[in-house]
Amino acid sequence: MNIKWHNQRCHRSRNQLFNAPDFINLRDYIDPPLDGILKCRITYDENISNIDYEPYTLKTINTLKAIHCDLEYSFKYADRESILNLYNQRGNCDDILMIKDGFLTDTSYGNIALLRNQKWYTPDTPMLEGTRRASLLHTDRIKSWPISFKDIHLYSHLSIFNAMIPFGEIIIPVEGISVD
Repeated sequence: MNIKWHNQRCHRSRNQLFNAPDFINLRDYIDPPLDGILKCRITYDENISNIDYEPYTLKTINTLKAIHCDLEYSFKYADRESILNLYNQRGNCDDILMIKDGFLTDTSYGNIALLRNQKWYTPDTPMLEGTRRASLLHTDRIKSWPISFKDIHLYSHLSIFNAMIPFGEIIIPVEGISVD
């Protein structure tokens, strides 16, 4: 799904992190088994080093806990310990909503968009610019906008999405976000 955007992120990451300017088409490497819904994880540095497939099950998310953090996560890493540490602070909530410098970013494993006056807005300060987010921005289904945590009450609902979660599949009323 969204291979164009996965290729762009891979190319940008390899170029910026490893000074590898050549383009790799991930489609040439992906050959999943035909059974069920699978998550594909590709590990790379200058070159593709590993490809894993695992069954995917959509998590139920009805509540979020707002967590203030100073995390830097502009590239997708195999090591997610820093995000897991934040996730472990969720208490009785299903997931976390990360806030950095007073602005909304993402949940522990997905980008977000918030609904206001029949229009969806995604924070212009995501931790990670996800591939589905890129696609939704490109097709004008969502708009990038600075969304401060103090203004969250101006929005009615929040949608969580990523490469595996379609936009609109998980929608939470803003009242489902708890704050300590």
